[in-house]
Amino acid sequence: MHSFLNKNIDLSQETLKNFKSLMSTQITEIIHKNPFFNGLSQEQCKDLANITSQKSLTKREVLFFEGAQGSLIYLLESGCIQLNKMSPGGNELVIRTIKPGEVFAEVILFEKQSYPVTATSVTPSTVLAFDKRDILHLLDKAEFRNNFIASLMQKQRYLAERVRYLTSYDVEQRFFLFLREHYGEHQQISVSMSKKDLAASIGATPETFSRLIKRLKDQDIIDWKENALNIDPQIWKTLPED
Repeated sequence: MHSFLNKNIDLSQETLKNFKSLMSTQITEIIHKNPFFNGLSQEQCKDLANITSQKSLTKREVLFFEGAQGSLIYLLESGCIQLNKMSPGGNELVIRTIKPGEVFAEVILFEKQSYPVTATSVTPSTVLAFDKRDILHLLDKAEFRNNFIASLMQKQRYLAERVRYLTSYDVEQRFFLFLREHYGEHQQISVSMSKKDLAASIGATPETFSRLIKRLKDQDIIDWKENALNIDPQIWKTLPED
């Protein structure tokens, strides 16, 4: 009996070891394929994966709050996360909707010890968390540093584009541009976000968004039942180029 228990314990430990090895390999591949970490060798990605933590979030779970102290930056592995900020008037503004593969919260590396936005999962999501000290150590490597600076410049351009997006396009254009960016130009889309979150992402009030959806349905441009959204493919030809 004692020998049987020992064998079971040994098998459990071996299973756990194999599982950890598999997870480490998967995380290594995620890191290695991500543009943010270009310039790192496979071995360096493996070393980073070994000290990276993985966190699963339920729908509407807050990853961090605006103003909270922090030392982690994140990579969204799966799901969808919104970055929100409170305006001086007390309104919640959606700054950005994060897609899988994107890195966020890099601002704490240099500017502040606290997060400037609140990060909330709008669908069940999984993130990889990297400690600030490990990323700062990687910045000693010239190629990684160049890629990192390029990433920050891309974020800066995004914010400028966000302002243009909100001021130059009407709510219908913003709706379809958002769908194209996050789901592609497809006739059928499975929408993982709630209508409330989608409205916030395109800078529209729930009331304005509801009126838009009703009008688009009446015009037979879309048909939206639960998560299934069917779109007239001709609409994609009317949108401005990226």
